[in-house]
Amino acid sequence: MDNQIYENYQSKRARVAEKLSGVMKHNNRLVLLRPLVFLAAVGLSLVYSFLSAKPVYLFGSGMLIVIFLFLIAKHNRIKARAQYLEFLVHINDMAVRRLEGKWLGFANTGENFINPEHRYSSDLNIFGRGSLFQYVNAATSIVGEERLAHLLSSQTSLAEIQQRQEAIQELGLRLDWRQHFQATGMLDSIKKPGGLEKLLAWAEEKPVYTNKYISLLLFIPFITLSLAVLGYFHLITSYLWVIPLGFQVLIVTVTGKKAYQTFNKTGSAVTEIQRCSALLACIEPENFEAPLLKELKNTLVKHGDTPSRQIKKLFGIVDRMSLRYSSIHPVINIAILWDLQTLIKLENWRGGSGRSLREWIGVLAEFEALSSLAGLAHDYPHWTVPQITESAPAIKAVALGHPLIRDEIRVSNDVELPAPGTILLITGSNMSGKSTLLRTIGINLILAYAGAPVCAKEFNCALMNVYTSIHINDNLEKNISTFYAELQRIKLIVDAARSGESIIFLIDEIFKGTNSKDRILGARAVIKNLNELAAIGLVSTHDLELSRLEHESPLIKNYHFTDQISGQEITFDYRLKPGVSKSTNAIALMKIIGIEIGKTK
Repeated sequence: MDNQIYENYQSKRARVAEKLSGVMKHNNRLVLLRPLVFLAAVGLSLVYSFLSAKPVYLFGSGMLIVIFLFLIAKHNRIKARAQYLEFLVHINDMAVRRLEGKWLGFANTGENFINPEHRYSSDLNIFGRGSLFQYVNAATSIVGEERLAHLLSSQTSLAEIQQRQEAIQELGLRLDWRQHFQATGMLDSIKKPGGLEKLLAWAEEKPVYTNKYISLLLFIPFITLSLAVLGYFHLITSYLWVIPLGFQVLIVTVTGKKAYQTFNKTGSAVTEIQRCSALLACIEPENFEAPLLKELKNTLVKHGDTPSRQIKKLFGIVDRMSLRYSSIHPVINIAILWDLQTLIKLENWRGGSGRSLREWIGVLAEFEALSSLAGLAHDYPHWTVPQITESAPAIKAVALGHPLIRDEIRVSNDVELPAPGTILLITGSNMSGKSTLLRTIGINLILAYAGAPVCAKEFNCALMNVYTSIHINDNLEKNISTFYAELQRIKLIVDAARSGESIIFLIDEIFKGTNSKDRILGARAVIKNLNELAAIGLVSTHDLELSRLEHESPLIKNYHFTDQISGQEITFDYRLKPGVSKSTNAIALMKIIGIEIGKTK
């Protein structure tokens, strides 16, 4: 853990908490002052009504009402400011807890993204409790979380990875902006299932009242008014204006149902759009250097007007819709076709800006995902930006460690698979670190392909598809045993290699679900197959017989972990060493936990 970064988070949390304390004191003063001002206004009104009709009392009451309304508006702003500062305190508190290794209590684990059939995510703890997603996620919207999950569970081109690397490194330096962006998103975080699709369906709905002939109907009130004025001065028949007025009543009747339905849909959509507007306003004024960030920002303004200004126009239309709740609405609606005017303005907005909303939301999602991964770049400056190439399968890592293990207890190892067909056979006793090594390699590759820094001093790899067979479970619903489930996963790996994919595989305790004879025969066949198909990977095993494969291919190499048994204690150094393991500890572990191992009769 970098002490300077840790102390910086603590210092920021303390400074924000101090600001929050000051704002809350101001808030509490307003809570006391508002009712006093209101009561004073009521008192002066009563004096004017019952004791003295002097104008000064009425004027004083009116001024106090104005002050009361001003205090309400100010109080609302202060409450919003206090909530924003509360979120900033929470964000810095989470950062401190993350560095202290106390992040397992973070609420959003990403469990909804778990897919047991995915080729690596379940084995590498990408989603769920104790996962990479839970550790890095700073997204406040469903689309942001989905985009982050996508970056951690799929692979894109090398060019896209390199663009994300630059973007993540730049955002890593923008701590204040990232925290402001996250806190702004938390102010009105709405995560209703299906809400986004309803919003986009509303925005992309085909406009109905945009026909130029329908717009001509808006001139009828002018005709009515003109005829009424001419009739008043007896220049034409006095009641001729009633005819166009009748058309206005007919128009209001015909369009009333459509206006009512459209306005209701708009009202429910605007709340979420307002949240988007606040987040977009965080991005629009920024000057980014990374090409990807520039491209994302330019996407927002490519039509010449910023999204926040376009959304502001929508809010103006929504304000017009609020007249429906007034008692004078029917009169104004018939007199000037108010609802039809509003409907046309709304349809024009949807036709011009509504179809950009999906793109705007996509930009927000990308920024949330990149900002989440940028937290790693900021918190761990000693990690490295991986060098990735489109070469044949290979990987070389120096001082590679698991990113979810704290610096204080993490043990790092050098790992190299220099050429296609290279396979490392990992032996060692129970709990010595075999599975952790496989997960360490896998999770760092996932970070690398997402564009994030990796937990290593040096990291070079080819662009490969990651396949794993580590934590395999049975499936009672499909009547699939653990062994058969593992067979299916191994077949997936072999088929991928056979198809010509560039792959790296990580297999833990291969064929552990069957007897030793079949396990060894099957494992030999699979390992030799993958070696001949030019795949690279690691296979952990307790079957020392498999170590003989090293003599059959120069690309198959033995490595192992060791332990030290001293009385009732077993210690591990978690250091990867060349060669085959010579120790076992199963009997010793059984004795330590109280299982007596006696001689059989």
